Amino acid sequence: MNPVMKFLKAHGVRVFAVLAAAVPLLVIQFPDFPAEAFLALAAATLGVGEVAQRNEQAKQDEALATPVPFDNS
Repeated sequence: MNPVMKFLKAHGVRVFAVLAAAVPLLVIQFPDFPAEAFLALAAATLGVGEVAQRNEQAKQDEALATPVPFDNS
């Protein structure tokens, strides 16, 4: 696995949050910036969000498949 995908797997939700917060701020801060650049940022935000969602789902599936030890209390 390449380092970028490894980083996204470990910190995908954080990256998604930063991108989601940055896009509206950049639109306000740079109104004359080309719209295509903001569309690319929005697409990247959606892509990272998808990676984060799949990673979280995989962790949840693994946790649900883990047998629960008997409670002897």
